[in-house]
This record gives sequence, C-alpha cells and structure tokens, in this order.
Amino acid sequence: MSFQNKLFFATIPFYLAAVALFGGDDLADGIGDLFEKRAQSVVAIEYFIQRELDRSPVDTVGLVIDHEGLIVINESAVPNWLPPDQFKDFIVFPPGEGGDGYKAEFLGSDHLNGWNYLRVEEALWPRLVPITEFETIIPVMGQKLWGIGVLDQNFDYRAYFLDGRMAMMQKVPLKLGFSESLLASPGCPVFDFQGRFAGWAGNPVTRERILLRDGRQSRVGFRPIRESGAFLFADEFFANLGRVPTDPAGDPQPWIGIAGMQPIDREVASFLGLEDQGAVVVSTILEGSPAEDSHLQSRDIIVSVDGEVLPKFRPDVIVQNYFERLVLSKKPGETLTLEVVRGDGREHVEIIVGDHPKPLKKARRQYLADLGLSVREFVVYDAVRQRIPFANAPGVIAQFVKPNSPVHAAGLQLGDWIKEIDGVAVSSYETAVELLASIENDESRNEFVLLIDRHNQTSVLRVKLR
Repeated sequence: MSFQNKLFFATIPFYLAAVALFGGDDLADGIGDLFEKRAQSVVAIEYFIQRELDRSPVDTVGLVIDHEGLIVINESAVPNWLPPDQFKDFIVFPPGEGGDGYKAEFLGSDHLNGWNYLRVEEALWPRLVPITEFETIIPVMGQKLWGIGVLDQNFDYRAYFLDGRMAMMQKVPLKLGFSESLLASPGCPVFDFQGRFAGWAGNPVTRERILLRDGRQSRVGFRPIRESGAFLFADEFFANLGRVPTDPAGDPQPWIGIAGMQPIDREVASFLGLEDQGAVVVSTILEGSPAEDSHLQSRDIIVSVDGEVLPKFRPDVIVQNYFERLVLSKKPGETLTLEVVRGDGREHVEIIVGDHPKPLKKARRQYLADLGLSVREFVVYDAVRQRIPFANAPGVIAQFVKPNSPVHAAGLQLGDWIKEIDGVAVSSYETAVELLASIENDESRNEFVLLIDRHNQTSVLRVKLR
C-alpha cells in the first residue's frame, strides 16, 4: 500500500469521529434539531484562480444572509489583490451534498471589511436558511457555545459539530471572541445552546508550542487549517453586513493619502499626556493626495477624528486599524476633521476624502507568452513600496515570470520594476506593452535589453530570444 493511501485511511477515523458528532437525534440536549436547521445557513464553495499557466482550485465556506441566495465569505478566502476576471467557476454546495453543485456569481469585495459576496443560482434558494432568521446573543465570558465545522471535498463538505467556552473578548478594533477550544470552520456561524447566533468564525489564531528536536527546544507557531477558535460577535457582524459591491472590481474607495502610520510610543504618550487614549503618528504624506492638499504634515500625531478621541487599544497597533476603518467608512467627497499634535500645540486639519487611485486589483495586465512574462501597470501601491512620488514613477512591474523562459534565463524576477526596454524609457503601460509586443512578433530579433529596478538597485538584463 502506498504512503498516500496509508495516510488517507489513517485520517478516516478522525473524520468519522467528527461526523459521528453530527448524529442528529443522537446529540444531547436537543442540539441535533438545532444543528440540522442552522447547518442550512452554511454552504461550501469551490472556485478557481486563473493564472498565466494554470488554474488553482480553492475551496472555502460561506454564510447565507438573505432569501435570494446572497452569501458572504471570509476576507481571506478570495485574494483581494487579484482582478476579479481571474476568479473562475464559482460553485456552491450544501453541506453533505455531492454532485455538480450550483453556479454562483462573484459580486466583489467590500473595501471596509474585506468580506466577499456571492449570489447563488435561484434553484438553491428554497433550501437555504439565512442567518438573519435566528435570534442573536452577545456571549459572555465562560459561556458554552457551539459551532459548525465543514469537512473537505472528499467527504462532500459534510457539516459536523464543535463546541467550547468563550475564554476571552478583545476589540481589534471589532469585538472578537476567543474560545478555549476550536469552535467552527472559518466562515461558519457560532451559536449558544438555545440556537441563538453568537458570532461568525474568522481565521484561526496561531498557537504557540515548544518543538523538541535532538535534545533542543524552540518556540514554534501552529495554525489549524479548517477550524478556528476566534469569532466576530454577532452584533458587529450585522453592523457591517450588507455592504454589497455594485462592481466585482470594487466600488470607489475612500482615500486621504497617508502611508506608514504608527501607534505613538508609550513614553511619548506619557510626555504628551495621552496615556489614556489612542494616537497615531503620520509617517508619509503622498504627493498630490487629499492629505497633502489639506497641509497634514509628516510626524503629526492624530489624536481625534471628527471630534471623537481615538480610543486606547492593546496591543497599541490596533489604533492604526481603527483609524483606517474610520477613513474607509467615509465616502469620497465627505470631510474628515483631524485634531493633531504638532510641535508644542494642536491643530485642526480638514481633509476632503478623495477617490483612491487605481488599486492593485484594477491594474491592467498583459501576458506575453513567447517572452515569458506578464507586465502590470504601475500603481500607487508600487510607489509606496519604492518610496518614491507616484507622479514620477513611469514603468511597469513584472507580475509573472515564466520558468525557463527567455526573461527568466536573463534573471528577471517577480516584482521587478521595468523602467526601460531596449533603451526606450517606459513612459506608460501602453508604451511597455507596445514595445514588448513588437519584440515578441519580430522573428528577426535575437535579443533585447531591459533596465530594471530591484530593491532600489538598477540592473541591466540582456534577454536572448534565439
């Protein structure tokens, strides 16, 4: 018997033990009936990420939120930096059901929470129960809760029962509960033992362990794959639900043009009398941004937004996430009023929120198969990474480098900033595509030259074609 087969059969007892917990009427305290109804609010989802050379399968879990097949998916389940046309063939499966599943349409990601939305075809709607059908509860410390786990495709995504007690609550900045044991698969709901909706399971928390090897020990982190003990409180879930994008590529995103914010140092906070509140230090003001237009300055310390003092969080870095959410909750054209500590005094700065420059997932891309690379339009994200003004940043980014291709042999790497092609400055994305396409289609060409920037170091690459 092969190692793979031995491993497969070795895992069967674990899965069967988990499935046995989903015993319907066999579960204690009447949970079987509650479980059966609430499992209808969960669906398994399969889709593919289309890349230059292959299609990578992805499976995840979604939560049904209305009677018309609207489904919300955890933020990590769909990469938010990829253009939506690379997501292919979304299929939805009720737990425990095989077959071909049901087709679904990807609606896009909400820029505030990162949550993703789908709508499944109408044939499945009558069999789904929205999570909004159940009463909600705010769980308390030590309360016993239970949640839904979902097995993988080999077991038709069958649902199973998990339980545990809430051990901690933390605002990060939304309210999260943490169980003392694994409580649900990420994207699945958590309930109390009366069947009331308590929260939505998120990504698992890394657990610290000691690894012993050859008599030596070291600290390592382990993260479960299909189960989590962390969940977003139900009231926070519903407060942020319903921000369904109108465009799969994303709705206009608010932006003020600050990069590299940091929480204020505790000693500085004590010196300035800010020990009992949150504060963030502005690092970089992007050129041509609303923040620059409003004369916000580097090293300004933001202490309040729209008249509300920034709250104190632990760890301190969470205040940065809180501030970013305040910005993202605005609409382009609205005003954001900041109170900042500047020098020995305080200033009020009014910023008119703008539209975010083209994000990474909306950047244009072109694959040139014979040369062996994809180039991507240079966007503001790249300017921040390169620490240069966006307005002075022509060129394109090497988005993909095909193994054993001409450009790979020349030393081109993923993320390289291509600034010149055959001695011609790349003034725009269109210029780069035109130059590279011309080289690709010229059968008489034997080589060409790329001038690239990698980690702020310039290199010249000689690409041989024949």
